[in-house]
Amino acid sequence: MRGQEESKKDRPETNKDSSESMRSRSEGVQTVEKALTILTTFTHSHSLWGVTELSNKLGLPKSVIHRILISMQKFGFVEKDPLTEKYRLGLRVFELGKVAASQMGLRNISLPIMENLARTTGESIFLTKRDGNAGVGIECVEGPQSMTLKASDRGRLPLHCGASKKILLAYESQEFIEHYMQTENLVRLSDNSPINPKALRKELAKIRREGLCISTDEVDFGAAMIAAPIFDHNDKLAAGLGIGGPAFRFTPEKVKEFSRLVKNAAMDISHKLGYST
Repeated sequence: MRGQEESKKDRPETNKDSSESMRSRSEGVQTVEKALTILTTFTHSHSLWGVTELSNKLGLPKSVIHRILISMQKFGFVEKDPLTEKYRLGLRVFELGKVAASQMGLRNISLPIMENLARTTGESIFLTKRDGNAGVGIECVEGPQSMTLKASDRGRLPLHCGASKKILLAYESQEFIEHYMQTENLVRLSDNSPINPKALRKELAKIRREGLCISTDEVDFGAAMIAAPIFDHNDKLAAGLGIGGPAFRFTPEKVKEFSRLVKNAAMDISHKLGYST
């Protein structure tokens, strides 16, 4: 008898066994496809679905819809409204969306928005990140006009110089800011004049309150910049977005318009990065 049992264990998989295994895998794939189809049915315009509604929409039996929803609820992909007994997307979907957004990359997400902003304003658009005690331009879309700021005009500069860099300093911790002021040579690049630390602290606080930084003649005479902060999926500062050009074109009316546009564009990028506030 033992020999017979061992021979059964060692027996190669029959056609019947193989067919059942393939059928099981196929059914598993179909279940995954149905679950994904249910997930993609949830939209901004239709964020709540009942079992019967989904069954009618997708042409699937209510028992299948219900079973899949229970499984997705278990893993946080959907949640059930206790009042309507309908389902909405769960926090797990939101978390995965934030991960996906962060993996797209800051530059890839920002570039089309920067290109649109350059067309709208007619000025150059700068994307800047902090690297130590300096701000570094990582992307630039130059304006279409003959007289404009170039990418080479805004390379690596101290964080207290110009709006596109100062916006980065403003959102750092107070410890970082104090250490920066104690270790850096606080002068304006345009004329090498000293900067009062007390005045700079006051300006940085104003930038944080307003979510905006405006500078003129700080790096080069005759140049102006308006910048806003970009935040990531961890609600941390990711970069600065700036509109720059000749100061004579930055009239009070244009400054008001550009301020609104750059703040909206920076927030658009932030949301695409997963910023939730």
